[in-house]
Amino acid sequence: MLDRGDFFEVYENEELVLKVRKDFDVFEILADLGYDCAVFEGMEGEVETVKSIVRKLKEVRGSEECGAIAVFIGFVRGLSRGKRVLRLEYERYDEMYEEKVREIEERIGSIDGVYGVKIYHRVGKIGPGEDILYVAVIGRDRKSVFAPLIECVEAVKRELPIWKKEVYENGEAWVHDQGN
Repeated sequence: MLDRGDFFEVYENEELVLKVRKDFDVFEILADLGYDCAVFEGMEGEVETVKSIVRKLKEVRGSEECGAIAVFIGFVRGLSRGKRVLRLEYERYDEMYEEKVREIEERIGSIDGVYGVKIYHRVGKIGPGEDILYVAVIGRDRKSVFAPLIECVEAVKRELPIWKKEVYENGEAWVHDQGN
């Protein structure tokens, strides 16, 4: 993907396949086109979207018995504790991260009525308004997904080996989850 000022150009095998204006969400557009994950220059790790996660959940074993997906989206706030936030910087302990994600997904996925769980947490530098965390739960019905979704989000905040630094206009601070 190349930055061309007001738009991005997306290439596949050195061939231009898509131009996207910057005021559109390029990741959602790519998800609509069937690109589940992508790696982009300047971003760490793989990129998932809400649509790619929902599509994967709709394909889990037993999904034909399901009728509900609940999604949590965490994003960067512009003000934190009265300070203007320029960006958040996330770091993670890679050797432990994937194992903990699978553990949480399996634990929440074993709740009666839940058929699948997906967790995606970005790392690196993330600006105000940008998404950080997606948690999605597919289940038999709406009553089967809401409580497990909340439980999953809380487990992510408590258990994943991820650390957050808030960078403000006038300083920075490493922040442990303080109910936020």
